[in-house]
Amino acid sequence: MSITVYLSGHLKEFTRGETEVEMPGEYKSVGELLDALWKHHLSLRDRVLTEQGEIRQHVNIFLGSADIKRLDGLQTALTDDEIHIFNAVSGG
Repeated sequence: MSITVYLSGHLKEFTRGETEVEMPGEYKSVGELLDALWKHHLSLRDRVLTEQGEIRQHVNIFLGSADIKRLDGLQTALTDDEIHIFNAVSGG
């Protein structure tokens, strides 16, 4: 199985220019998948998670079309083959 992680453009400087990363393997949760992603792109972790290992307030992570913050956070079971990571949009 393979999961595709899609990253917003501002994060590509931390992934050697990639905005789409294929992650082959079996992962039980979003957090487990992200732990594997950090092994390939370590500096990306600090842009997505806080020092306490929580999702940063201004970052959204979607599993398919579901916001994992509204599910079980990083413990959300992987039920889709796509993860999207991007900054929250705000303003008026």
